[in-house]
Amino acid sequence: MKKHIKQSFALVSLLTLTACDFHTSVITPLSSQYVDISKSLLPEKIFKGSDSQNKKQNSAKLTFEEEQEAIRQLLLNSKPNENIKSNPILQDLYIKGLVKQIDNKIHFNIPFNLHGLDCGAPDCYSSDLTFEIIATTPIQFPKKIDFTLLEHGCGIENAILKKGVFELVEASPKYVNYYSKQQNSHLVIQERAVYYFPDTKPNEIKVKSIKKIFKEGDEDKIPYQSTIMNAVYSEFEFLLN
Repeated sequence: MKKHIKQSFALVSLLTLTACDFHTSVITPLSSQYVDISKSLLPEKIFKGSDSQNKKQNSAKLTFEEEQEAIRQLLLNSKPNENIKSNPILQDLYIKGLVKQIDNKIHFNIPFNLHGLDCGAPDCYSSDLTFEIIATTPIQFPKKIDFTLLEHGCGIENAILKKGVFELVEASPKYVNYYSKQQNSHLVIQERAVYYFPDTKPNEIKVKSIKKIFKEGDEDKIPYQSTIMNAVYSEFEFLLN
């Protein structure tokens, strides 16, 4: 299915190239720059202490990565659900609006709209994964999860709805790894990343092997990703206002 979808969008990929160039030119340089946060709203929210201390700290420059960490902490602190916030695996999903609690359940709605190696610009079709778990205190990931996967967007005339059951393969305080026999797929949720691996065998994907998969760059093994999860935290800074 993964190969079929990609082949169907060869023309669309050419049209997306311009967006990729724009995305790269805008985002990439920031990672190597220093950011003067004295002109932003961050200092008054981040720095505390005497006026003299604040002036010294406000005049300091943070790297892009340091600024993003500061924004992330502000975003996390602004969220009301302490139970979700206390789970490291769920924090980024919560910050970026991909999980929420309704009654006694935690609902997940993750749009996987990056289906291979590219510049990070979203594809025009998406694989939306939805499921829910019981909101225990503290939150614990169950051994099995019922889920649905909705394939929709350009090149897909009629949306395709798939269902399956995830079974827990690996778990730690920093990640969970599930496998579905029905869909032959792995779902990996880490502290700051989420991946969906289609067309895989049981136990084929281990969390420790993910970095190697990206390094080797085999297109058939690259997982689906979400532009929302990959977005920098400053894109969500408006939520603080």
